[in-house]
Amino acid sequence: MYDHILIKGLSPIRKENGSEDDYYISNEIGGFGYISYIPKYITDMNNFVDPAVEKHIHDDAHKLIFRAYVNFKTGYKIHLKDKYGKPLFDYPDDYTWQHVGVFETEMEKPPKYVKWGGSENLMEWMSKHQFGIWKLVDLDNWLVGNPLVIPKFEAK
Repeated sequence: MYDHILIKGLSPIRKENGSEDDYYISNEIGGFGYISYIPKYITDMNNFVDPAVEKHIHDDAHKLIFRAYVNFKTGYKIHLKDKYGKPLFDYPDDYTWQHVGVFETEMEKPPKYVKWGGSENLMEWMSKHQFGIWKLVDLDNWLVGNPLVIPKFEAK
């Protein structure tokens, strides 16, 4: 593994997330190794009147994804084809069998915990999570990183 990041506030199921414009983004990658996505709908005070909506807001805010970037070498080749059976790419003659995989897991929340000395900070809370089921979400950048939200720019 050559890099990793924690992503707070998004679901690993892409269709459950909005576009990048739907979130306030707090980028703490450089300092703490995580990025937070805060949905803009929390600025509407009416969302906190309904207990069901408030629970949904709380559950969304506490989702945590661990994303790992891994170099590996394998003897397998993946052949992707379009709906007409035409290959989407060809392997070069100098193919090295080396790949970069992007793996994700939704972190499992810790059991409820009451700290004796007061409140716990965000880093303490995140460190108590456990790994869930790992999934390969991109390989050799064929899915352009497979972003969790629709970016503001068009990927080409």
